[in-house]
Formats: sequence, C-alpha cells, structure tokens
Amino acid sequence: MRDPIDPPPRQAPGWRDRLLVAFRRHGWRGFVRLYGLLKPVGGRRALRTVTRYGSQFFLTPWDSVDTHALAEGFYESEVLEAVRPALSPGAVLWVVGANFGLHAVTAKFLHPGATVVAFEPSPAMGARLIENCELNGVTVDLHAYALADVSGAMPFFANASGNPGMSTLHPSAAFAYDHRFVVATLTADEVVTRGLAPAPTVMIVDAEGAEFEVLRGFGPRLAEPSLRTLVFEAPNDFLATREPANLYSLLAGAGFGLRLLERNERTGHNLSNFLASRP
Repeated sequence: MRDPIDPPPRQAPGWRDRLLVAFRRHGWRGFVRLYGLLKPVGGRRALRTVTRYGSQFFLTPWDSVDTHALAEGFYESEVLEAVRPALSPGAVLWVVGANFGLHAVTAKFLHPGATVVAFEPSPAMGARLIENCELNGVTVDLHAYALADVSGAMPFFANASGNPGMSTLHPSAAFAYDHRFVVATLTADEVVTRGLAPAPTVMIVDAEGAEFEVLRGFGPRLAEPSLRTLVFEAPNDFLATREPANLYSLLAGAGFGLRLLERNERTGHNLSNFLASRP
C-alpha cells in the first residue's frame, strides 16, 4: 500500500500500450508482429507500463530489465520489499546505480514522505529516470556521477540497449560495451560533508562490481546507527564463501547482519541481492 498522501492525477497508458503489455505479460504469440504494427519505426517505441505497485514506466521490450518488468510486473521486487519497512516519512533512501529508476521512482511513488536520492552516471539512463519521475508525478534527487572510494574521474563503460544495467566502472572481459566515457566520481562521505545530499538511512547498491568501493567511500559513516538497512548485490555464494572478502569484512565490521533475499521473479543469474541490517 501507499503512504496516505494524495497522488497527482496521472494519465493511463493508451490502448496500444495496454494491448502490447498484455501480449508480453501473458506470453501470447504474435507480439513481435503486433509491436511492429502498433509501434512503427519513427514513433515512440517504448511501452507505457503500469507495474504491480501502480507506478508507471516507459519500457523497451528488448532490454533485459525492461523485459522482466514487462513480463512479470516488476524486476527484483525483493529489493523494494526489503527496504520498504524502512521508508517511513523522513527516511532518506540512496539508490546507487539507479538505472532508469524502477526502484527509486517506485519507492518515492509508494512513500512520498521519504527522500529518494538516485546516483546514475549514464546520461541515457539518467534521462529515462527523469522522464519516469515526471510520468509518476514524483521528485527524485538525481546525481549524475558515480560513487567510488576516491573523488576524481574514471572511465565508465556503458550500453545503449540490450542490457544497459550492466554499465559499470569495472568492465568485464566477457561483456561487450557500446560506449566508453569519463565520469566524475565522489565518495559518499564527501557527498554528505559537502551537503550535496542528506546521509542515507537506507540504501540500495547495484554498482555492477563496484559495491566495495562505493561502501568504502562512506568511511566511518558506514557504521553510523542511522544507516539501518542496506541492500546490495554479490555472488550467489557470498554468505557461504565470504567472498569478496573485502566486502564481507567491511559490512561485518560496520555492525551489519547479512542474509540472502529470495528472488520473487524469474531473474536468476550468478549474482543475488543481500540484505544488510543492524540487529
């Protein structure tokens, strides 16, 4: 359920979008042909979609995260469900690696009394996030730089389509990237110290391999009691192997207990989401 604040009036998706989303969600045959007829080249090809939480997004049927959200109503909803109990009015949610805003925008839509801060260095994804904020009548504080353990500038590897969510400061040799460009980096401690954003009380970190550097950038702030809840991505066997060891030691040393979040959608791969919370 939503926090009891009246939402602004929103336009419902048109019949073309509703029909195409129904085809995708039910797995009916003929989607590609129908999509070509109803969304011709030269027009707006993204589908305006309502998630199972009532938030709306423009989704591209051929991109990885978008495809799951279209077919199942959301992507990695276990992440959103894990942080929602901490999103009381006055809470500050940081979403690091916010992509097009699925979790950040939906969190603000459901809990308008919370402050949501999104970090997304990809210009393409940042533009989509802004558009999705407008679509839902919410305000998310977008920071168009990367969080790291040093402030400066670093190469950023990004994709325009297919799986833009794999964009990263730490490129994988097994993955091809469409673009390479330099982005600014700041430490979380500097962000708070300079007053660029309030310190988080709850966080989602999906930094495609840079989780340790993002969290190390907090310095002593990571152990502050006000930061109660943290969801992050790590290898499936993270709790059993305690690898990456630096990430495990950093979180344990900051006083967090750790547990695996079970997936709600058919999104399984070699990484899982974990909840770090204080006892």
